[in-house]
Amino acid sequence: MTIFINSKRTPPPPHQGTFNRRSKFAALLSAVLAASLLLIACPSPGGGGTGTAGGGEGTTNPGGGGGTGTTTPTTYTTTVTGTVTASAPGETSSIDLPGATVSALTTPANSANQPVTSGPDGAFTLQVKHSGSFRIKVDNTCSEPFTTDAVTASADGTHNAGALQLTLKSEPAGTARYSFTEKSVGKFKLTVNNCVREIRHREFVANGTIITDKANAEGANRLNMITEIDLPPTLRKIDQNSLSLHTSMSETLNIPRNVETIGTEAFNSNGDTSGYTVAFETGSKLKSIGENGFRLNYLKDFRLPEHLETIDASAFFTADFLFSPGFSPAGTLIIPAKVSKIGERAFARGTGGGSGITAVDIRSKLLAKPDGAVAADFPLQPNLFENVTGITSITLPAEVYDSYTKAQLQDIFGSAFSNYRRPNGTAYDFAAKP
Repeated sequence: MTIFINSKRTPPPPHQGTFNRRSKFAALLSAVLAASLLLIACPSPGGGGTGTAGGGEGTTNPGGGGGTGTTTPTTYTTTVTGTVTASAPGETSSIDLPGATVSALTTPANSANQPVTSGPDGAFTLQVKHSGSFRIKVDNTCSEPFTTDAVTASADGTHNAGALQLTLKSEPAGTARYSFTEKSVGKFKLTVNNCVREIRHREFVANGTIITDKANAEGANRLNMITEIDLPPTLRKIDQNSLSLHTSMSETLNIPRNVETIGTEAFNSNGDTSGYTVAFETGSKLKSIGENGFRLNYLKDFRLPEHLETIDASAFFTADFLFSPGFSPAGTLIIPAKVSKIGERAFARGTGGGSGITAVDIRSKLLAKPDGAVAADFPLQPNLFENVTGITSITLPAEVYDSYTKAQLQDIFGSAFSNYRRPNGTAYDFAAKP
């Protein structure tokens, strides 16, 4: 096709050798127009289409020339870890809250994100599949629900939520605080219900109102009717004389990890002669055992918890320690490393005899006597094992042994216990001690 440019001149004849600038421009314009027509007639593949692009678990579908691309967000799997804690208004410390439901709040919701339950120490691990930000919701029957700030899913796949603090509701009241389960005729299990944080003064003592009323209703002996006690994980204090005089206790008593205080005579005169096991839950926060707390108990395979700080006077007065075959260390009473005070006659007996303890292993350097301390302020008080026979050795850190005089050690442990040993097992030269 020949395109003529508007001109008064007649185009030169073919093969004419005359150079014509206007003819050259006309040829270029013709080529440009031809290329344009070719593009219009033959569009590129996908032209005008919509492309999608993604990564990770998304898909990629490139758009063609002239198309508009949209991005499908990448879906990440985020592992969220943390601990659920709780406290009541006005409390300055928290409990680890087991049994809380932890779930992910996403938009849109994803059925692949299943809730989990916090463990005995309040810890949880939650898997969240989501492309953007999400929130963590925590719920428990004992507390108000709690929702975190937004968490952004990321390629690293982990998020530490830390301690998620809930606010505890009011404690249950009346019969909502406890229940009874009959185990055999006249024998019952006492369950202190979940969400109870403190067992009150004389609340479940055998000669108290609740137990007496139950015994009268069942025609049972109120001192012998309770053979098992179940305590809730929310419990943090067992007040004085609250669970005492149950002389037929025979099942394991588990002390929940959040219990910090066992009050005066809390478990006084419990257990039959065959003994019952008192087990402190792993990670126990118990700090103190009050005066006569386990007086006249029959304790099987007993161990003191690692965080214990204070054992008050007569805490285990006339208690019998029973050890099963193979229990290790059989016959050894271990005083944990954080104990800083043991009161007078803590493990003594009213009359002479064996308590089942054959060795004492004191691991706390905090029981050393401070310089200038008067007797009333000694970390180790007199007559700890008064009238107890059968103890063959006492192991003490050098700091503790060196801080007391010979006379003071004899006043504390008794003149019969002169076999004092270092933690490595070698004997101190007690005869040479001033």
